[in-house]
Amino acid sequence: MGEVQFRIVQISDTHISPHGHFVEQTFDWAANDINRIDPAPDIVIHSGDLTDNGVLTEYELAAKKLRMLKPKLLVAPGNHDEKNYGNSLFKEMIGPVDSDLRLRDIVIYITDSPQPDRDEGRLGRRRQTYLEEKLSQLGRETIKILVFHHHLVSVPFSGRDQDVLEDAGDILDMVLRYKVNLVLMGHRHVRRTLQIYDTVLVNAGTTSSIRTRGRLGHSYNLIDIFDDGSIKVAERSITERKTTILGTFTPRSLQEKPTAT
Repeated sequence: MGEVQFRIVQISDTHISPHGHFVEQTFDWAANDINRIDPAPDIVIHSGDLTDNGVLTEYELAAKKLRMLKPKLLVAPGNHDEKNYGNSLFKEMIGPVDSDLRLRDIVIYITDSPQPDRDEGRLGRRRQTYLEEKLSQLGRETIKILVFHHHLVSVPFSGRDQDVLEDAGDILDMVLRYKVNLVLMGHRHVRRTLQIYDTVLVNAGTTSSIRTRGRLGHSYNLIDIFDDGSIKVAERSITERKTTILGTFTPRSLQEKPTAT
């Protein structure tokens, strides 16, 4: 697989609140654990539901908790963050709801999938057009990462699936046409990895919400991107204090064997 080119920590669905379903000691343990990772991550990406109800007291606590993390941080908004006009507080206290960042040969797009005061999500025609324009300008050597909160395909062990991205078909088609390397999502509180052609889809579990699924517990993901384009995804269980490899994924071009002549 070669050398690690880029390391990501993915946290999600923290649901930070002084009066909600937030397990504070779990978040604190995770933050300290992330700060001890060696080699250190290039970036921490939060894939949404930073807060529980999107209200001011939660955003104030969330801003304080995020300062515990030493690496560079990007946060995508989740549906809970946009309750109660919380999208205005997100922009004021956390950052833009849509943004992009280039680090070396990596481009990361943070995209706002929630609709205020609704559980459902969609990217919509405007965001899709914007992403297509940006992706079409990138060379094959650029690693492309797309981040949004709602899941693009159904996630097992998560109950009735009624909140998949409303325009999932169009977005999945775009992701595959432009060979997006990695899509990071949250929402269902279940960790999952899946490769479709050249794209790896990664869902994160909940890092610190009381609403866990079965015995899956709390976790975050550690994602390594190698210089040959391979991607390794591991789950760091906060509950069990152990790391499990969820999968190592290789682009199709590297899987093809030369034809004998």
